[in-house]
Amino acid sequence: MAMPILPLLLLPLAMAVSDTLPAFNVEPSCRGGLTNPGDNLRYQQCLNEENAAKATLAAGWAKYPAPDRANCATLAGMGTPSYVELLTCLQMDAELRKLKYKPK
Repeated sequence: MAMPILPLLLLPLAMAVSDTLPAFNVEPSCRGGLTNPGDNLRYQQCLNEENAAKATLAAGWAKYPAPDRANCATLAGMGTPSYVELLTCLQMDAELRKLKYKPK
């Protein structure tokens, strides 16, 4: 019987976490697997992509529903965190919501 109450207890925590853009260290994600000196360009491109995604997220963070922000922040923060993954997750959730809502 206590199991259904658990999600209700965690909801305020999820909402509080989703109020602000998470702070990710994207360097390990961009550096992952790069060992050759020629990989420096790819590393810099990755950092540029992550910074652009972070700027886009910062500009529009509040427009995404809080449950989507909390869910996507959790998913994008697993393993090697990525703002690109966070942005993609939020965009996919927004598109899915549009598909589900069909006014008559």
